[in-house]
Amino acid sequence: MVLQAVRRPLTPRQIMAEAYKNGYVPGHLYGRTQHKTLQARLSEDILNQRDRSAFFRTAPGKFFLREFISEEELPVQFRTPIVARRRIRDLPKKGILALKRIAVEAILHDEDLSEREFANLVQAHRFRYLQTIQHTRPDDILVWSFVVILRGNQILSYRQGQYREGRDTFRQKRCVGFYNLVTGDDLTLFDQDDHGVLSSGIKAISMDLDLPAASLEEAGRLSRSGFVYAFTDDHYDLLGLIKCECPEWFEPLGRRLSLNNLAWLDATHCPNDPDDFDPWSQLMLKRVREQLLAAN
Repeated sequence: MVLQAVRRPLTPRQIMAEAYKNGYVPGHLYGRTQHKTLQARLSEDILNQRDRSAFFRTAPGKFFLREFISEEELPVQFRTPIVARRRIRDLPKKGILALKRIAVEAILHDEDLSEREFANLVQAHRFRYLQTIQHTRPDDILVWSFVVILRGNQILSYRQGQYREGRDTFRQKRCVGFYNLVTGDDLTLFDQDDHGVLSSGIKAISMDLDLPAASLEEAGRLSRSGFVYAFTDDHYDLLGLIKCECPEWFEPLGRRLSLNNLAWLDATHCPNDPDDFDPWSQLMLKRVREQLLAAN
């Protein structure tokens, strides 16, 4: 009620002060550190509910209502969420989707796999779910979602930190996507054709950018664009490319505490130093560039 009335982000201490001033606080509430209790409850709700929470942070210790994110008359700094820095990259640990390598390589063309070819492999049961990633066999190909954020011909990039990546060929490299392993939990009745790849991608951008991913999907901003086969660090992976049209109201630069050196790049031009990008990003930049040039 306080945040709806003031229409600006507040600290928990400010919220409590406004609540007492306007008579919102029930008489049975008491305690010297009510603002600390409020901050703990808000933080817990954001952590557990993510983009389903009614609240989000605009700065450390400042909270606002998610219903105001699309209110363009409010300052952009009021409508841009931040996320807390995580120490490690949160990836699924159980029920990981893996395709049979021999089946994939039999139909590959130029290291690509179409949406239809992927669906055919799944329908033919050429896959299995790994109990853990340690159960990966040499003939397994792990399936990932890989979401690129586009604004016209520009693509959002960031630099990998150690908390996100432990692989030597990825650490401190520039990345152009937000990726996540696909698991059995991602599969629903509504995405049988991609076996949960899109759902996994939604989790990736929700986790890394704190975007209200459900509304993006409803607005048709997400589109699948085929699969790319990658062999790096002695591992075989299949990356499901998902393109996400960046909302006009969302400006990530300088506001994402969990990502380093965010920058928009021209995806239609080859980078000056390709080796500055991680192996997956080099592959994806090529695919996105080809698709953008063909569309133009």
